[in-house]
Amino acid sequence: MNKHTPGDSGLFYCSFDAAFRSARDGGLFRQIGQLYRADGTLGADWVHLMDRLCQAGATNLNLGRLLEGHANAVQLVRLYGDKGQQAWLDRALRSDLILGVWGADDADAARVEVVDAKPTMKGAKRYASGLGMVSQAVVPIADEAGHLQLYLLPVEAPDRQDASVWAVSGMQDSASGRFSFEDMPIEAGMVLGATGDYKTEPFFEGGIWRCAAVHLGGLEAILLMTIKHLDQSGRLDHPLQSERLGHGIMQARTARFWVEDAARRIEEPRSDETTEFAVAAASYTRLQVEASGLAVIEIARRAVGLSSFRTDHPLNAAISDLSVYLRQANPDALLLHKVRAMLRGFAL
Repeated sequence: MNKHTPGDSGLFYCSFDAAFRSARDGGLFRQIGQLYRADGTLGADWVHLMDRLCQAGATNLNLGRLLEGHANAVQLVRLYGDKGQQAWLDRALRSDLILGVWGADDADAARVEVVDAKPTMKGAKRYASGLGMVSQAVVPIADEAGHLQLYLLPVEAPDRQDASVWAVSGMQDSASGRFSFEDMPIEAGMVLGATGDYKTEPFFEGGIWRCAAVHLGGLEAILLMTIKHLDQSGRLDHPLQSERLGHGIMQARTARFWVEDAARRIEEPRSDETTEFAVAAASYTRLQVEASGLAVIEIARRAVGLSSFRTDHPLNAAISDLSVYLRQANPDALLLHKVRAMLRGFAL
């Protein structure tokens, strides 16, 4: 299934600028958006989306992050948008606009208040990826009762963006940061779907397979760069290096099998499969890919040694990015809360 393996281009892991320019010139954002059907599902096209997300992660994880967010936003508009929003999305994709989903609240949480008898946005979102690149974002906002309502909002205004708060060691090129919605009026066409739609499964937690697919591309690229380094340095056949690579290959293949299984269960389920188990499997996929990614990173560092820490080495860039990107929210809760569903899937 992996028709586009990391390293097809010979670059393995390239700069974000080069990766992003190639993606835009090649219409990759449009192509990914158009994989989704009018009802928001992928069906058998999950294979093509997984391939593209894996390849993006292998090329540059920051690009993969933007593509995954774009795919997520497109799906949400297809699932819950009205006719006008669907037509807008068609035009946006033809124009190669980039969309995102910004869910994490700032300390001053994004919210809707009534100002002069008009609904008005207040507060901000943090960890908003693609500042300066994303044109429209799907933004979940909690009401006073904690129920989430989706909004489709313009996010191009430079004076609302603050990338300085993204002070981390990797994923710097994801252009993540804080976006202020303070005093933005809620206009016609901005409300997306009904209250509570956002958490509908299998497309809420189940959609984590897309992030895992990007992570998978990154860890496969790290493994291939490690192999290339050892080959070029004449150490590929050393018994200890062979042992390390053997473990790395097992980790990479394990991660790939989990991602393929989760994507298929979420996007193309069989009649005898439950949504509960599919969502749990997707959640556990995220955890397995994290474990596999961390294992491959350690293998790469030990196999390559000090050279892997050189700031100009693509292996160091890929490891730094993946180390940050793997850190998704609340992994312990996922492990505990989904175990019963997993057990039921095994008829236990």
